[in-house]
Amino acid sequence: MFRKKSIPAADPDSPTTIIGKGAYLEAARLTGQESVRIDGIFKGNIDIEGSLVLGDTGSITGNVTADYFLVAGEVNGNIKCHTQLHFASTAKTTGDVHASSLIVDEGSRVSGRYMVGAERLPQDLLEAKGE
Repeated sequence: MFRKKSIPAADPDSPTTIIGKGAYLEAARLTGQESVRIDGIFKGNIDIEGSLVLGDTGSITGNVTADYFLVAGEVNGNIKCHTQLHFASTAKTTGDVHASSLIVDEGSRVSGRYMVGAERLPQDLLEAKGE
């Protein structure tokens, strides 16, 4: 009668993993294929195939690789995004940035080198072109 609407795992509005405000996590590496939200402190490298949201109370010390990354907190490390990287007005970042698409809101502070634009076509686009 009623169907539960499924939400894609990469939806940044509905993360499957949350590191809450006040939490401190020191790890060597966080990996996965789901969406993650960090409002606490994370020390270590992150390599996920989903979306990553860093809330304004969150901080990451380490390198980050994600499909989509919304930064509202503080990042000390290099960032690589396969689709889009968005620095909110409260973002504070130190490190090099590689992203296919970049949005920088007024007020954000970003220190590092930028490389914006696709380095290679995603596999699904190559298949659509028949290559």
